[in-house]
Amino acid sequence: MYAWDISDDGKVYTFHLRRNVKFSDGTAFNAAAVKFSFERWIRDPANSLNVATAMKSLDVVDEHTITMTFNKAYYPFLTELSFARPVRMISPSAVEPAGDIKGTFVQAIGTGAWMAESYTTDQEAVLVRNPNYWGEMPKLSKIILKVVPDPQSRVLALQSGDVDIAGGQLGKIPVESVPVIEAASSLSLQKAPGTNSHFMIFNYNTPALQDLNVRKAINLAINKKSIVEDLMDGIGSEAQGLFPLTVPYVTESNNTWYGFDPQEAEQLLAAAGYTDTDGDGIAEKNGTPLELNFVLQQGEYPEWKSISELIQSELREIGIAVNLQVLEPNAYYDALWTSKAYDLIMYRTYDDAYNPHAFLLSLFHATAEAPAVVWSDAALESQIDTAVGATGLQERQSAYDSIFSKMYQEAMFAAIYFPDDILAVNNRVTGFRPGFTTFTPIFWNQLDIGEE
Repeated sequence: MYAWDISDDGKVYTFHLRRNVKFSDGTAFNAAAVKFSFERWIRDPANSLNVATAMKSLDVVDEHTITMTFNKAYYPFLTELSFARPVRMISPSAVEPAGDIKGTFVQAIGTGAWMAESYTTDQEAVLVRNPNYWGEMPKLSKIILKVVPDPQSRVLALQSGDVDIAGGQLGKIPVESVPVIEAASSLSLQKAPGTNSHFMIFNYNTPALQDLNVRKAINLAINKKSIVEDLMDGIGSEAQGLFPLTVPYVTESNNTWYGFDPQEAEQLLAAAGYTDTDGDGIAEKNGTPLELNFVLQQGEYPEWKSISELIQSELREIGIAVNLQVLEPNAYYDALWTSKAYDLIMYRTYDDAYNPHAFLLSLFHATAEAPAVVWSDAALESQIDTAVGATGLQERQSAYDSIFSKMYQEAMFAAIYFPDDILAVNNRVTGFRPGFTTFTPIFWNQLDIGEE
């Protein structure tokens, strides 16, 4: 898309396409190809993006103009249109029969700077220059994307030179491996503030956690500074709310959370009726000790184990007994999304383009099938609806201010830390620059290989 116009009611988008653009197979990129691409992916019943479910019509105006009409105003339409998955612009010749939206996918044919030369499932993808690319050609002729599931294996591959770049959203670098990378003469460490955060979810069906004073006490008992400095080796910062300042609509004034004050935490527990009457170190209420099950996983986030152990210790200091349950990823996600078999559970927000709107809708908003995942609050859901439907920037900002304020006032979760994005790069690579989104983690076209 080259330029666009939006109607005053926020429901009609007219896109003006860049001219003289070709797909990698030489076929023309035009409004008919855009219509084909959209009609192909929005027909999937599993497609939950609003840009698909809210679309009323898709009309070709002329060869380089297409209009999309929606049944509601929703400012993230443009953001969703930037998603490389599932919003792919493919040539009608990429399927058989050609141009059939129900056709069998045959070959990846797009308009980007790179095209697929080969792909081996769970092993690697080989990308080469697209000779028909409309923009500046990449400096490299080929990029090989390797699948290395194990974090420690990624570090070893970097050290051996089998891999030139790793980290970020491509494949996390373990925090404990950072000193190893920094000590390697062949590697350099790139660090930048990330767009996601890690936090603790409260199960709102747990009776003790329905008390605001208990939720506040848990927040005040967690030493976030110690987590960042001692456990994360300074890779990140203390969480000041649900999202860091790198996320749209998060500002210095609405980005606030609870500090570290164990004494106040104990006072709040006492106000909630929890006191240690038998001297065992655990507060009770009506004879029932304050004991919570804390679920986490290590498969994707190995640092969660040490963080959770510290939190367990800190909550014990104020009189809360915490039982840690480390689950394998499939069981963990089943507990989070389906069984709700937890009192506390570690989780993380999404990244960049999905924040804040998509994460709020996904985790803090009920659906026709299920209540909200993180915290159920009708007033908050109404504020989220106002934010995503606002056509004016000021109205939208005001709605997000209200959302973040309500989350703080109600202590709807426990904020933990904002991780930095870290990438390790071989020094033979030149032109490296981290990207701004999950779909562009690196400016690939600028990469080159210097003399060794």
